[in-house]
Amino acid sequence: MKNWLLFINLMIISTSIAQKPVVKIEVDPKLAQAGESITVTIKTNVQGEIDIDFPSAFVPGYSVMNGMEQETDFNTGKVITYYYYSQDGTIKKEGEYTFGPAYIKAGSKTYKSNTFSVTIRKEQVVNSTGTISAKQFRQPAFGIIERSKKQLYEGEPLILNAKIYARFYPTHFEDYQTYIPDGTQEKQALGNNNKLVAEQEKVKGIDFYSIEYDRSLVFPNRSGKLQVDPFKLILKRGFEGMPIVSSGVNVDVLPLPDNAPSSFIGMVGKLKMTQKLSQTEVKKGDVVKLNVTLDGVGNIHNINTPNLQLPNGITLYGDPKIDENYIFTANGAEGTINYEYILQINKEGSFELPDLKVAYFDPKLEKYIVLNESLGKLNGPEIQNMTKNSGTTQLISEAKQDDKKEVNDIGFNLIKSPIFWVSIFSLFAFAAMIGFSKFKYKNSVNQEHTKSSMLTATTFSNIENRSSWTEVDIEIENAALLIASGDGKKAAQSLEKAICKSMGIALNIDVNFKSKETLIESMREKYSNNISCDKLKIIIQNCQNACYGFGLNESEEQDLLNSTKEVVGEIKKWVKI
Repeated sequence: MKNWLLFINLMIISTSIAQKPVVKIEVDPKLAQAGESITVTIKTNVQGEIDIDFPSAFVPGYSVMNGMEQETDFNTGKVITYYYYSQDGTIKKEGEYTFGPAYIKAGSKTYKSNTFSVTIRKEQVVNSTGTISAKQFRQPAFGIIERSKKQLYEGEPLILNAKIYARFYPTHFEDYQTYIPDGTQEKQALGNNNKLVAEQEKVKGIDFYSIEYDRSLVFPNRSGKLQVDPFKLILKRGFEGMPIVSSGVNVDVLPLPDNAPSSFIGMVGKLKMTQKLSQTEVKKGDVVKLNVTLDGVGNIHNINTPNLQLPNGITLYGDPKIDENYIFTANGAEGTINYEYILQINKEGSFELPDLKVAYFDPKLEKYIVLNESLGKLNGPEIQNMTKNSGTTQLISEAKQDDKKEVNDIGFNLIKSPIFWVSIFSLFAFAAMIGFSKFKYKNSVNQEHTKSSMLTATTFSNIENRSSWTEVDIEIENAALLIASGDGKKAAQSLEKAICKSMGIALNIDVNFKSKETLIESMREKYSNNISCDKLKIIIQNCQNACYGFGLNESEEQDLLNSTKEVVGEIKKWVKI
């Protein structure tokens, strides 16, 4: 008996060793719907490492099996041992897909399998109008997708909501797969939409338990039919479970009218606009901030940046800084977006800023609305001086007219008086008596007058310089305050003004009509042995880098302030005040 058993085992081993290598791949089912589970199996009589090429669209599942089985070939009487490996998964997009080949590596040899083709069809979706159908009404549990609108414009917000009905009380659900709207940019959750609460609801006289879940906001970004595919889940009652596939729903998305203004920023909803300039009096080299605030509801989170039209002599420095502050509500994205534009003044003069136009589409009025905001005018130095002088001139002119009127009135009254003529003859007599004496001392009086004039001119010159140095000190103090408040760019502007005014005092010229390079070269020629002109150049460069570059950190700002104070002190030392 033992000899027979040994003989049978030897026969099995010998036939297993002698059998031809087989590697085969199979997929079940061969024809499936999108999202339907399919199983891929590799079967081989070669023991070794398995490697298989899956399509990129194949999403592996959690069910993986492997093992061994033996089969008898009744034609030859041979026993064949097969090893198998299986993996489940899904493909969510329709099309033709090829699985394999699979490779088995055994020792130094590699064996290759066949390939297997699978056809995936689009899932058959039963659409509803967002209400319960007669077929669903006969089922113990079902799901529908509620929609806020059946027709809307592209970009207009749409609310979708998953709703489950059951004739029994559901304890929970598992494996929820959300509804999928195509043609949308995004899906935004609304509120605490994942809280499971079953409430009693009567539908056509029958009591149901209903659950609202996955309430979301979507923004269709193209016209046509917006298809929302069903959601899926396993509805549980204790340990028992029922698979639920909801009905789908579609929405008509209308295209926006073709006559969109050039200033249209993609906004669909309601919009308001305000603006504010940081200053209206400018000179060459200044930096002006323009803040434009858009306040609206709709798809404000997807709008484009408004375009500025700037006159010659003003350039936009970089992209605007954008500050977004909105939330998603049942009305859409609601809140504000602020754009901070940096305008650089490149030449002297005044500038009339073109109006800022922003257009949006109002879906209720079904037309484009253009908002027009006047940005006003930036006044250059010549306008500022003209305004000041014209005011002074007007006051002086009025005062002279009053004086003239008063003198005329007095003169008319004196001519009519006898005292006037007596006084005239007395004056002539007095003039004749002192005429000779006055002529004698004329030369000495003229000399004293010349000395007095020179002294007065010197005094006024010194007073003017003291006033200018006061302005320099004010600019430096202002810069220190701006650094303390965190506004480094404006502080750099004040320090640059302080340096330029100091050079103007030292050179006794108007700095408004001289370039900074010219001022530095003039300082080098006049004070080359006493004042470090290289420091002046470095300070001005650092100020400009702070204004028009990436700014300075707190330590660098303080160093710039100290350097400016030091150089201004040197200039004061060598200029008489």
